[in-house]
Amino acid sequence: MKYVLILYLVSFLDQSPVVKEKHIVPIEFNTYFECITDGYVKAYSYMINTGEEKVNEELLAVKFECRGVKVTKT
Repeated sequence: MKYVLILYLVSFLDQSPVVKEKHIVPIEFNTYFECITDGYVKAYSYMINTGEEKVNEELLAVKFECRGVKVTKT
């Protein structure tokens, strides 16, 4: 089985979290470990690139998950 990484940009400004963006990384990972560790790297990178001011202002966080995908053999 291969895995895909899905990132969610979430704002905590309101009582309940609101997903502002969803992004599926266009890479198939061979293992869950590879996928989940890349999720941490990409989430951290997104926060750094977004900047402290915007993250603080909108109370942003990144949630991510790795979903298994079946590989079809041709």
